[in-house]
Amino acid sequence: MSLHCWNCGASLDGVPLPISRHANCEQCFEVLHCCRMCRHYREDGHTSCDHDRADPPVIKESANFCDYFKPANRFDKAGAARATSAKSDFAALFDDENDESGDETGTGVSDPGSDNLPAGEDDALKNKFDDLFDD
Repeated sequence: MSLHCWNCGASLDGVPLPISRHANCEQCFEVLHCCRMCRHYREDGHTSCDHDRADPPVIKESANFCDYFKPANRFDKAGAARATSAKSDFAALFDDENDESGDETGTGVSDPGSDNLPAGEDDALKNKFDDLFDD
């Protein structure tokens, strides 16, 4: 059985078994010995673990010392597609704003030392800065 990372779906063939608490995915660097990678993990359950004796940690993505850990393929392709779509929509939202403002840095703030400022605006920004810290 070939294992895949619970976060990115990358193959874990290079990770020695049993999976160590310190093992990370080579692609996304997420921890592998965690609830999200375990076959006992249930998102819809009250405790998120269907093992009777396990004491699951609060943060399911953190490395843990659970003695009942059994690795399983938990990568959700549909969830990953939704996340990718949401990230691209978010980026597009801010790319549209930056196109309107003429800002090429992606910060939403014009650089006072750049050449794309209208004449005199550089001095106005410097004066505002000086007024802010003037005693």
